Amino acid sequence: MEIKDIIQAVAAEMLNRREAIIQEEFDLRFHDVKLLMKNYRMLKKHYAEVAPETLEVGVICSMHHKTGLMMSHVDKMLAAYKSICDASGDRAYWDALHLRYIADKRLSIGDIAERLHMNRRTYFRYLNRALADLAVLLFGIEAIGTWRPNRK
Repeated sequence: MEIKDIIQAVAAEMLNRREAIIQEEFDLRFHDVKLLMKNYRMLKKHYAEVAPETLEVGVICSMHHKTGLMMSHVDKMLAAYKSICDASGDRAYWDALHLRYIADKRLSIGDIAERLHMNRRTYFRYLNRALADLAVLLFGIEAIGTWRPNRK
């Protein structure tokens, strides 16, 4: 088999696997955003309570600084997402995200769905769209190529 034939075979295989690769990348980003939001309260509390001057080890200090930068970015993107939802009339997406991960008081899924006047299945649909939207805001161009929104 010649090199040209090998290259064509590899290219054909990559085209065949393109959808699977895109879905895999999306799943990883979606997982990252979900994990970040799941730990949002803890990260905010940790960063607020640990003063940099109390950290003596350089590596810990560096991690503290990175956490602060990331949480600042997350907060800015959350504010942007809230504004986007308000401007577009899709406030329920923001509310689904906020009540689940950001609000001071943790509520059960049932309580959140009831508060938003929707069933649990609809709530999860709204929450998943909010997380996908947030992935684009957080990861920018890296998320756009693989982002597949579930629009209304």
